Amino acid sequence: MPAVRLRPVAMADLDRIMSWINDPEVTANIANIKSPVTREEEGAWLERTLKSANDCLWSIEDAATGEYAGQCGIHQIYWPARNGRLAVIIRREFQGRGFGRAATLELLRRGFGELKLHKIWCIVWEDNPKTVHLNRSLGFQQEGRLVDEYCLDGRYHHMLRLYMLESDFAARYPQ
Repeated sequence: MPAVRLRPVAMADLDRIMSWINDPEVTANIANIKSPVTREEEGAWLERTLKSANDCLWSIEDAATGEYAGQCGIHQIYWPARNGRLAVIIRREFQGRGFGRAATLELLRRGFGELKLHKIWCIVWEDNPKTVHLNRSLGFQQEGRLVDEYCLDGRYHHMLRLYMLESDFAARYPQ
């Protein structure tokens, strides 16, 4: 598994984000991205998200080369219950090489460590076996199945809601 470095996202990362945001192979399983996304639209979203108290964003870099590999974040943080939604996006050139796994683990470390969250959850397409397998292999458990949750190109898709608790993470990945 490659070593990754997460660094906070800044507006200066907009061009890096634009390198994948309109790549259908990268965004095919992201339900709320409608292509094409303009630089102005993405810039406005990034600006709003960076100001949000309920979203934390990081750029993923290959620790060996410093190359930009993608984005990740914990969104929709509900502070009273200390839970948030995990998201990881890996650029096409870095897919299939362990960057998603490495970034997800680091994101979990930050979520449970720095942010002091109790629960981190994600929603994945039921018919995306790679992502389902990755998350389950890291220790995520299925919390629910959302029937016909998203419609893409006229076809409805079921989604799985997966979660990990801080105690599960600590037991599986002792420091």
